Amino acid sequence: MVLSVALEEAYAAVDVKGDILDTIEIDHPTFGVPLRFVRGTPIRGVRETLQLPVAGNPAADFTIVEFSFTRPGQQEGGTTKAKIRVDNVSRLLQVVLREAAASDQAFDITYRAYSTLDPNNPEIYDGLRMASVSLSALSAEGDLYYEEIEMKAFPGLTYNLDDYPALFGQ
Repeated sequence: MVLSVALEEAYAAVDVKGDILDTIEIDHPTFGVPLRFVRGTPIRGVRETLQLPVAGNPAADFTIVEFSFTRPGQQEGGTTKAKIRVDNVSRLLQVVLREAAASDQAFDITYRAYSTLDPNNPEIYDGLRMASVSLSALSAEGDLYYEEIEMKAFPGLTYNLDDYPALFGQ
């Protein structure tokens, strides 16, 4: 396989000393605190959580679990949804996700990619929402989307007779 000069430079410039820690944070108004997960294989009693900095908390606890995160994409037919699947978390997620799924509000999802060389500056994808959630005994999964800002009312005011009598011919 022949690589272009630009691709050879890109491969050579990658710092391979550090590892990337993929994390997700699932939040919902019914949760007391957000659920935070870091991708990995837990070792019961030895390595079940990891502390990483988040805004407002320099040592937030992340539970080590297996999960997959597919970023939103673009194909010829249009955009593809982002997807998330968290495995082997029935004891952690079943109850809280069932309660939250019964409400009419979407989940807030934040994906962070931490470098072990500089954990204070993660790459952050926030503002993701998860509306469709499916739960099984082995996993929880859902489709992610960004809120459609163009569908929101602007300027976001509700015009009523008391505040705007001229609009109602008063």
